Amino acid sequence: MPDHIAAVVLAAGLSTRFGGDKLVYPHAGKPLAAHIADTLTAMPLRWRLAIVPPAPSLRRELFAERGFELVENPDPQQGMGASLALGAQRAMELGAEALLACLADMPNVTGAHLTALLTAGGDGDAAATGFEGSRGPPAVFSSRLFPELAAISGDRGAKHLLATATLIAAPPGLARDFDTRGDFDEQ
Repeated sequence: MPDHIAAVVLAAGLSTRFGGDKLVYPHAGKPLAAHIADTLTAMPLRWRLAIVPPAPSLRRELFAERGFELVENPDPQQGMGASLALGAQRAMELGAEALLACLADMPNVTGAHLTALLTAGGDGDAAATGFEGSRGPPAVFSSRLFPELAAISGDRGAKHLLATATLIAAPPGLARDFDTRGDFDEQ
């Protein structure tokens, strides 16, 4: 596992399907985004970054209070790919060896799963979470992929880079994300 890891939480989304800031909405006793933030805070990572919208918000405070460096996405409407590009750019500037990319709306991700991804990512260019016949975040990217990640635009994401990634199977429920108020009701 690389020593110089930058973890990035993509937290600049607009929550349009939710109708408010879902990342500060309560889930299992704390704000939704606090789950991944606390999981990452407990891990021995060199850098923790949160990609956030530019306006002051409780979301920004949540990450700042936990020691995350805030990286502003000046145009969150561009989508998740643009936020990932900002995280990769900052990881390059920091001299990170690997980037651990997480989504702020996936509260069931565990430190054990992230550690397995980081260990697997040390063997190649990328490792991704495998779930329901798909692959996606959380994911780890080696520094060799940073320039390509930093060039991503819009909401395209890094699916093309994960096509050959080492897969770490997600236990049931781990890859669940929250997009609507109904998702919170299904707890």
